[in-house]
Amino acid sequence: MEQQNSNTAVATVTDQSQITAKLLNDYFATLTDKLTDVQRNQFAAVAQAFGLNPFKREIYATTYRNKDGQTVMSIVTGYEVYLKRAEMNPNYDGFETEFHVVDKQMNCTCKVYRKDRRMPITSTVWMAEYSTGRSLWATKPRMMLEKVAIATAFRRAFPTDFGGMPYTNDELPEHMTGADKLEQQGYTEVQQAAPVAQVEPPKAAKTQDEKDANWLAMCDELRARNPEVFDNYMKQHNVPDVAEIKGSKDRQKLYTELKSTIDFAEKEANNG
Repeated sequence: MEQQNSNTAVATVTDQSQITAKLLNDYFATLTDKLTDVQRNQFAAVAQAFGLNPFKREIYATTYRNKDGQTVMSIVTGYEVYLKRAEMNPNYDGFETEFHVVDKQMNCTCKVYRKDRRMPITSTVWMAEYSTGRSLWATKPRMMLEKVAIATAFRRAFPTDFGGMPYTNDELPEHMTGADKLEQQGYTEVQQAAPVAQVEPPKAAKTQDEKDANWLAMCDELRARNPEVFDNYMKQHNVPDVAEIKGSKDRQKLYTELKSTIDFAEKEANNG
């Protein structure tokens, strides 16, 4: 049993399925829209439960952006999976499809035969209920409708084998959202909550005493760098005491000039 990778939140898998955490991570890396950890978990759980390999197109995730900019996922199974899995069942005895037109509406019926049943299990699907009128539905409507009939009939004929398996993409109406598609298949789209911004409480305004103390500390720091230059500047500009400078603009101007004077003096001393 391979252990779960906590960094990717991929569930453990059995040796039988061979749907390993590495295989799933490699598949996730091919997606243009990256899935959330919750979506990856959901996809991985379904793939591993049914032993479906995404690189063989047995299962895949379709994603799109909703109006809120979030990546929404739907899980889809390739219809060939139903054919392959049915052949592994000892009771499977073949299938057949046939088309009919009723009131100008085309339908397709798939009959699945089991050796342990007297009558075939059938499913009839209608073009009007599934066709999008675009892409292959426009150019190959019979082929597309037959695929839907096969998938629905096989799911009915082998509920133990296919119960809970994701639908094929052709069975899910194009207008459905990813959440609707999952709900129709018995799953629930789980979105990760957006991180809540940590809002810092507003800082209390400094009192005048705090401002004064901060101003004096800044001046003391400048004077410590070069007391002689500092004191000379104060005498030349008739500033008896920095504590007497009250306005913020006046303090900023004095500090800037003092700092520039001391910076220049230190530069000259270093060059000399």
